[in-house]
Amino acid sequence: MKKILILLLSLTMLNCSSDDYNSDDNQITPEATILGRWVPMGFESTIRYEFTDTKRFNIYSVDGSFPTLEEFNQQNPELVGLDWFYEGDKVTIDLNFGNFSTLTPQFTCDNYVLKWINDDGETHSVYFREGYDINSCSDIE
Repeated sequence: MKKILILLLSLTMLNCSSDDYNSDDNQITPEATILGRWVPMGFESTIRYEFTDTKRFNIYSVDGSFPTLEEFNQQNPELVGLDWFYEGDKVTIDLNFGNFSTLTPQFTCDNYVLKWINDDGETHSVYFREGYDINSCSDIE
């Protein structure tokens, strides 16, 4: 029994991937997922996009401060967000009224930056995680 516990403990420790740890700044590298709150470059003081499992919320500001998603939903109960889904390696967002945006997400800068790539292979837009210093990323155009 003792050997089994030691084996399980060893396997658990080995499964802690060093890929999740950024030794340069002693931070945990976030998962490569679009879930969470993003800041579109060029619109830092006016909008945040927050992705949940199935919805994207557009959270606007006039003074540079942004409510949490819960606060936003309480203030705007009629706004239910835009549906989104993965289709292969592409993300499709239903912009309503028959309009869809389909782009390929490309994560960079330890998954803190998200480049949206169009079908021509060009960068459509760049988002970065809220709280991240975009100036520390050298991998953007």
